[in-house]
Amino acid sequence: MNKYTVALLILFISSVTFGDDYRKYMNKGEDQYKEEKFSEAVENYRQAEVLKPEDPTASFNTGASFYKSGDYAKAAEKFLQTTSLTDGKLQSESYYNLGNSLFEAQDYNNAINAFKSSLMLDPSNEDAKFNYELAQKKLEEQQQQQQQQNQDQQDQQDQQDQKDQQNQDQQDQQQQDQDQQQQQNKDDQQKQDEQQQQQDQQKQEDQQQKPKPKKGEMSEEEAKALLDAFKQDEKNVQEQLKKYKVPQQTRRDW
Repeated sequence: MNKYTVALLILFISSVTFGDDYRKYMNKGEDQYKEEKFSEAVENYRQAEVLKPEDPTASFNTGASFYKSGDYAKAAEKFLQTTSLTDGKLQSESYYNLGNSLFEAQDYNNAINAFKSSLMLDPSNEDAKFNYELAQKKLEEQQQQQQQQNQDQQDQQDQQDQKDQQNQDQQDQQQQDQDQQQQQNKDDQQKQDEQQQQQDQQKQEDQQQKPKPKKGEMSEEEAKALLDAFKQDEKNVQEQLKKYKVPQQTRRDW
C-alpha cells in the first residue's frame, strides 16, 4: 500500500524510578526497529508494556514491529488494543494501522471499517481516505474472484454430474440389454423344453397305438431285429467264401 507509513511514538515520562526501565526498553526497541531487527524490537516493547500496561505508546510500537515482521494478525491485535487505550490523534492512527494490518491479511471488509473509524476521528487523514477506497476496490475484486471460483466449481460439478448421469444411463442400458437377453434365452429354452415334451408325448402315444403282438408272435421290432441278424450272418458267410475261394452255390427255392 503506497500510503502506509508506520509511526513509532516515543514517550518520555517524568517518573525517574519507574521511567528509567520503561524508557530503557522503549529506546532499545526503537534502536532495534531502526536496524530492522523487528523480532527483538517486539520483545523490548513488550517488556515496556509489562511495566506500564495502560500506556498506548508501547502497545502501538509493538503492533508496528509485528507489522514490519510480517505477522499481520498479531499487529492487528495490538493496534486494536491501542484503540481502547487512547483517543484523539493516536486513536485515529491506531485505527489506520489496524486497517493496514487487516488489508495485508486480505481481510478487506474489516479493513474498510477500520479506515472508516480512522476517518471519523480525523477526517483530514488523506492516507486513511486513500486506503479506504483502495480496500473497497480490493473487496469488490475479491468478491468477483470468489464468485468466479464458485461459478467454475459449479460448472465443474455440473459437468461431473452430467458425466456421472451418462455413465449411469449406459450402465442401466447394459443391464437392461442383459436382462432382455437372459429372458430371451429363458424363453427359447422353455420353448425347446415344450417341443421336446411334445415329441416325447407323441412318441409315447404312437407306441401305445401300435397293435400288440399276439402270444407266441413276434413283434414288428423283434422281426426286424431278427431279419437284420440273418442278413449280417449271410454277409459274414459270403465273406468267408470269398476268403477261401469257394464258389457260391446257386440259391434255389425249396
